[in-house]
Amino acid sequence: MGTSIINKAGVTPVLNKLKELRHKNIYSFHALPISSYGNSDVVGNPRDKLSECLESSVTGELFDNFFFPTGIISESQTLTAKLYKADASFYITGGTSIANQIAITALYEKGQRILVDRNCHQSVHFHTQSIGADVNYLCPDLYTEDGGLSAWSYNHLEQTLLSMQQSGKACDVVILTAQSYEGIIYDIPGVLERLMAAGVSTRRFFIDEAWGSLNYFSDDTQPLTAMNISPLLEKYPDIDIICTHSSHKSLFCLRQASVIHCRGTTTLPRKIETAKYRIHTTSPSYPILASLDAAQAMMTEYGKALAAHSRTLVEKFITGISLINGLGDDAIYRGIFSSQWHIHYDPTKVIVDVSSIGTGAEIKNMLSEEKIYAKRFINNSVVFNFHIGINNEAVSTLLKAFEKISLNKNKENHFESLISDKFIIPYPPGVPLVFPGDIINKELKDKINKFRKAGLLIISA
Repeated sequence: MGTSIINKAGVTPVLNKLKELRHKNIYSFHALPISSYGNSDVVGNPRDKLSECLESSVTGELFDNFFFPTGIISESQTLTAKLYKADASFYITGGTSIANQIAITALYEKGQRILVDRNCHQSVHFHTQSIGADVNYLCPDLYTEDGGLSAWSYNHLEQTLLSMQQSGKACDVVILTAQSYEGIIYDIPGVLERLMAAGVSTRRFFIDEAWGSLNYFSDDTQPLTAMNISPLLEKYPDIDIICTHSSHKSLFCLRQASVIHCRGTTTLPRKIETAKYRIHTTSPSYPILASLDAAQAMMTEYGKALAAHSRTLVEKFITGISLINGLGDDAIYRGIFSSQWHIHYDPTKVIVDVSSIGTGAEIKNMLSEEKIYAKRFINNSVVFNFHIGINNEAVSTLLKAFEKISLNKNKENHFESLISDKFIIPYPPGVPLVFPGDIINKELKDKINKFRKAGLLIISA
């Protein structure tokens, strides 16, 4: 007998779920600043601008050519390039996976060798494989004690490239991730300067800065960014460098809003435009495009203030954590790979060791019940991203959630040490679960709570 799925008119499960999540007023310490609940302490309601990001089917002379712009898109991209000290910038409305493919295509020529950071995003690995490139991998050689984080040392990178040269198989393109989600930042200008001085022949570099857009607006991180290479280009004018930004992760713009930036030879921007024409959808999203335009305007005016405020909120959070029983100042991770000159840490990414109150997975789930969304946990630690969408209210809510979790954990620990002086009986059926003299541990307490949630009467007698 055949079966069929009947869709009742008006049934919209996806739309319904999105509405439900929106009404929950969730503070997101993950990404997409525009989606985190509450207004910015610096700019007010950032969604006001997005309400003006309209759709349109008009292109050509009434608007501009998305792929080879000469009008208003070109004007906006030029403003973005100036903001990031790039020679040229290009708007992408298909996400950073598409931006990464465009960047690789612009730099790579058939039959050439590519060195790929093994910790790069999957889009890099998939695309280099699909184009048939001769790929070599730069494997991490640095690990934290728990194995949760890894990185590559500068010496490992230099030796890998020089060994390839000496074997007659020099690398044509190098692809590196500039910043991990967990906050590890490589000093890209410093790394490239030393590679050139060491005699590395590679002149084309693709730097994935997906999580690094905000780094350009603060004095403590701007020197580490991929476009901060003016002195290098003066010494080596034949270098081509492309970086990609997953703008929606760091700025007030819509999901899939991304940007490609470049510095180098005069022919590089045209190569990127051509690669964009080949790969990007011919139906770009005008609302996403407009949100990128709005983002550049906002960051031009408020970028430094927003970056500074994010750091102020981090200080508030760390101070609050240090006062919570069971956590304290020691719960904050500091100095990851600090012995490596080329590795720094993003001050807006905070890793908290929660082993004293639960596992990373448990704490993440508990926080979600308090309307706090954190995406990444590493063993018994949770990562919090203090992007520009986080406000004072969000930090206060997060600290209150930690205080509540810690208090409950302390009660549990105290409760576990108790020896029962009574019978504890779930009814029905009326059979004692705990006898006088039994130790009530966490497992037993969880079972009692399970019966209570199921509607059973719990009697102490």
